[in-house]
Amino acid sequence: MLRYERPNGRCPAGDFLDDRHLQQPMRKKFVGQFRALVVDQGAKYCNQQRFWPLHGNGKPLWEFKEHDHRLYCFRRVEDDGTVTIVLFNGWVKDKDGKTDREQREIEKALDLHKEFLREFPEGKV
Repeated sequence: MLRYERPNGRCPAGDFLDDRHLQQPMRKKFVGQFRALVVDQGAKYCNQQRFWPLHGNGKPLWEFKEHDHRLYCFRRVEDDGTVTIVLFNGWVKDKDGKTDREQREIEKALDLHKEFLREFPEGKV
């Protein structure tokens, strides 16, 4: 599990996970998902309520979800089944349903993904 750090030194995913507003119980829920993905289930891990691929304009990103908290990432599965996850950015949703802010956050994650691919072609770290 990697947190993408931008060339300017900022790390949006790190800011989200380490933010003083992200309470310890919520942080533990995300860590539990990370453990299930990296240690327990690997490439087989896909939970339609907590971790799944984005569709449409959101491809090729994946989304971790814990209640109203969202965290976007890139998922790469190697031929040997090894999974690499690169975390991009997270946010807290304040309403039910699709919102304009949600689309903006997905676009931010897509921009971070493009930046990441310029630095690490083919997504290989």
